[in-house]
Amino acid sequence: MTQQKLEARIKRLEDIEEIKQLMWGYTYSLDYGDLDRVMDCFADDAVIEVGMRGGAEEGQAALEGRYEGMETIRRFYSLVLSPKDRFVVAHLVLNPVVTVKGDTGEGIFYLLEPTAIKRAMWGQGRYDMKFRKVDGEWRISFFGFLWNFNTPFDEGWVKTPMALV
Repeated sequence: MTQQKLEARIKRLEDIEEIKQLMWGYTYSLDYGDLDRVMDCFADDAVIEVGMRGGAEEGQAALEGRYEGMETIRRFYSLVLSPKDRFVVAHLVLNPVVTVKGDTGEGIFYLLEPTAIKRAMWGQGRYDMKFRKVDGEWRISFFGFLWNFNTPFDEGWVKTPMALV
């Protein structure tokens, strides 16, 4: 392997690792209610799309939608941030599949999410992400999330596949 190919391979592996670290930093900041750090993960022109497989219980699909630009995204996260003084949620990001081409990247991640907001819940879904380097740092440019289930702990995802609270 030539020096140039080896350097390109190392750079690609470093970029993949930086993207995984970005996702883990995003979820950690989200879980601990640090809105500024959450926002630092996004490119200025980022887009978020949230959907739910199979629909939610009537009137409870408030987080579904498309959110464009930093101001709209900040308002979205101000609705979902956890208080810092107690456990409310843990975004466990699993099974990363990340590809990089130059200053852009894509990633698929699974989420498993135990929560305790008004009652104990289990959530699971899939992130379909796009990333872009901005001033030498990876940022989220497109954030797609599809809930597979969000269910009361005691009922399970077969009985109640989608309930938000």
